[in-house]
Amino acid sequence: MYRDVPITSRRKHVCRNCEPRMTGGAPAIVVRNVSKTFDGVAAVQNVSFTVSGGEVVALAGENGAGKSTVKNIIGGILRPDTGRVDFGGPGADADKAGAAGGTGGAGTGAARKRSGVATVHQETSLFPDLTVAENILIGRLRDGRSLTVRPGHLKRLAAPVLHRVGARFGPEALVRDLSAGQRQLVEIAKALATEPRAIVFDEPTASLNLAERELIMRIIEQLRADGVAVLYISHYLEEIARLSQRIVVMRDGQVVGDRPTSELDRSALEALMVGRELARGYPALPRPRSETMLSVRDLDDDARVSGVSFDIAKGEIFGLAGLMGSGRTEVARAVFGLGGRTGRIEIAGQPLRRGDVRAAIAAGIAFVTEDRAHEGLFLERPIRESLSHVDLGSVSAARKGGWLDHRAERRLAQELAAKVGLVARGGLESGGNSLSGGNQQKVVIGKWLARKPRLIILDEPTRGIDVGAKAEIYRLLIDLADSGSSILLISSEMEEVLGLSHRVGVMHDGRLVDILDRPQATQETVIRLATGGVR
Repeated sequence: MYRDVPITSRRKHVCRNCEPRMTGGAPAIVVRNVSKTFDGVAAVQNVSFTVSGGEVVALAGENGAGKSTVKNIIGGILRPDTGRVDFGGPGADADKAGAAGGTGGAGTGAARKRSGVATVHQETSLFPDLTVAENILIGRLRDGRSLTVRPGHLKRLAAPVLHRVGARFGPEALVRDLSAGQRQLVEIAKALATEPRAIVFDEPTASLNLAERELIMRIIEQLRADGVAVLYISHYLEEIARLSQRIVVMRDGQVVGDRPTSELDRSALEALMVGRELARGYPALPRPRSETMLSVRDLDDDARVSGVSFDIAKGEIFGLAGLMGSGRTEVARAVFGLGGRTGRIEIAGQPLRRGDVRAAIAAGIAFVTEDRAHEGLFLERPIRESLSHVDLGSVSAARKGGWLDHRAERRLAQELAAKVGLVARGGLESGGNSLSGGNQQKVVIGKWLARKPRLIILDEPTRGIDVGAKAEIYRLLIDLADSGSSILLISSEMEEVLGLSHRVGVMHDGRLVDILDRPQATQETVIRLATGGVR
């Protein structure tokens, strides 16, 4: 928890051209006056800080504050316009370290690897058709003595690092068969396998359940004890408070604070991040209607889910809790028609054909996937297309033989962007990959609003979202429920499920073991049921 320590000043101070603060052991990452501009828009300006050996430094800020740009410059993905990033520490090659981030330098990924810096990205960069072992050891598939890859040798090398991250799957598993959370564990194992002297974590626990988050935090604490420098980017403020010794806060592309963690309570940190005080707690829930919107009976997906039955009233937010692998996502996908299923599903009293996504959409069901990068939007295409593609029929000109009316499409995209408070610095013609994670999520939600959905299924809707964007999405969900839309909410954040739901269903081992009314839905009760206990 955050210590309620008052800070001496909450002025909107910006550290312009400030020298990086040096603490701890030898500096492993030194960012000096780094700036980067995209299409005339400044993403980061004069950013400076250090991360030393045996230190965890948190990089905090809202989505769009510039954290990802800084991370990509450190990782060698982007070249800074001005400034430099230096890598050092015991055993580092000073020349190579400097070359990885020299003034205006390339900052190549290869130089970063030579400097002993690894990065765990929020969106995994794995090869789905390769095994876990092959992904972890992708940079050294051959051991130098043979021209062929030896699977048995790879398994033996990968097994210890998988054990280190607490994976419950083997090195021979195919990545495509893993869940999003399991893939994140592979990404972390891949970074740890290089035995880095510095490691950048970008939302490493966003896809994980409570037990897996605890495991990762213990790994990071051990890395710090071993003298590794850690730059930790996360929107989970409780994780920042527990793990970090220092917090570097960014806002609008600039560093606005660089302070010991002990000097910042939660309110002060949020005020630095967003430039204002945030209201505490969750919005009041509207009263659901008496009509049943969704009825699920004896749902079975022929794989993970069995015998699931529940109802959701019109205007009700129904939370679905459980550990990763409990079947929450499988229930959501089956209701939407993704994958095979048996059982009966009705929308407003009308039966829904199984395995038919088009029928689900026509019936008024919207589905916000947990994997926004691969399933939620077109990263390489204009944001306008991601917003409009769910309802192209409304922006197609019948008199032109069904051809798309681009003028109408642009109007629709602008209306949806305004509804969700989308911030796109490059405009709606820029690519989806130009958006921060929070704004990408707004697109994934906003694209469905044109159809005025009767039921919205949201799988991890605030994963990787900052506190300000979370508050906006919470308000949006409450407004949708108040207007009569029903919501099926899946979230690994226990506080979020309990704070936003009228009722909470708890999944365990593919079954819905209980449904709790709001007064009964405590964290202790939900965890007990989710782990196989009884109420």
